[in-house]
Amino acid sequence: MEEAKGEVAGARAPNGAAREEVEACLACGGTRWTTEVEVQAQMHPDPERFTFVRCSSCGLVFLNPRVPAAGLGRYYTEAYLPYRGDSAWGRHAPLVASGLRATDRKRVRLVERFGAVGRGSRVLDVGCGHPTFLERLVGKTGAQGIGIDFSDEGWRADPARWTGLDLREEELADLQLDEPADVVTMWHYLEHDYDPVSTLERVRELIRSEPGPSGAKPCLLIEVPNHDSWTRRRHGEWWAGYHVPRHTALYTPETLRTLLERAGWRVERILPYGTLDPYVLHWMSRMERRGIDWSESMEPRFAGFMAGKVASAPRFAMGRWQSMGIMTAVARVG
Repeated sequence: MEEAKGEVAGARAPNGAAREEVEACLACGGTRWTTEVEVQAQMHPDPERFTFVRCSSCGLVFLNPRVPAAGLGRYYTEAYLPYRGDSAWGRHAPLVASGLRATDRKRVRLVERFGAVGRGSRVLDVGCGHPTFLERLVGKTGAQGIGIDFSDEGWRADPARWTGLDLREEELADLQLDEPADVVTMWHYLEHDYDPVSTLERVRELIRSEPGPSGAKPCLLIEVPNHDSWTRRRHGEWWAGYHVPRHTALYTPETLRTLLERAGWRVERILPYGTLDPYVLHWMSRMERRGIDWSESMEPRFAGFMAGKVASAPRFAMGRWQSMGIMTAVARVG
């Protein structure tokens, strides 16, 4: 494919609205790229298309041009499935809720495994959303939970529930902590970030470089979709990991390492799995291909969801060794 700089062919703006060009690769700063794939907007009714490009220097796949951050609101409506949560599944909501709790338990175990947190430790969750992970972490370990998000949508409706957490509605660049964090987590945050190098550099300023009084081992945990995975190869342009236009970059183990090292982090390991069940990514990709209306109730689809999960269990059991769609980076201050 023809290399491009500054302008990408084939990308159409929504309803004539302007999109912004990305001038340099988000991971390495390179200025040459090739067209990777065109993808239709996902979890959104408009049939607009977006272009992902691949950096010719480091291989990062990123959205270019992209919707300006101020224009993303039209893609986060009340019908957006993640906002609806388990309520979208009708009478099956309790089963879906139990699955979400299982994800939180996996996240707590990862923090315990790599951060050795305990009473007195400080854990900062960037992009905390509905802060159930922090709630479970504090209850199990006695750590202090700090959550930051650009919106308080995830906790505004039930403030009494979250009184044991320190929740901030602000930008990371403006965050001030009275003491550094011992562990910082980003669960499916970085793929949304418009300036990931600056974000990761800022996190370095907020985390301890050496173990503090609590004995925790300072680390950064990042979970993102893995572009070099079975579900992406299986579904191509319909892969739900693209999640356009909300996801601005799709990482592989190599490009995630490049990004982290550029921001001054030492990558300890990259796990080929995460806490999010990759079968969910597989199922959502199948639904994108079918063109379902994501604003409708998911209740009638629950039986098919579960049948597919059982049928595909042998393949997804390989996910501890071969990435099915998700990966997790463990990094420490370099």
